[in-house]
Amino acid sequence: MNPNRSTALTLRVGVVIGIALMAAGLAVSMSGYGEAALYAGILVLILSPFAGVVATFASLVSLKDWFWAAVAAALLCITAAGAAVAML
Repeated sequence: MNPNRSTALTLRVGVVIGIALMAAGLAVSMSGYGEAALYAGILVLILSPFAGVVATFASLVSLKDWFWAAVAAALLCITAAGAAVAML
């Protein structure tokens, strides 16, 4: 699969799901509930770029483009380490 298409599809799906969750949370929050859906939508939007890099990495490995797969793997490691340090 083309890395650009897989990344674009992953990002597009993440944005649609995140916005749908936020819209549902906003609609429900008018009754006093729905904060969890709002936060879930924000979390999906934050995690979408990370999922895009995972999709790109998988696509590059399937194409046996080892140099760019290594770059994507390094980016995943750096992002994961940054998230782990931020949680401390």
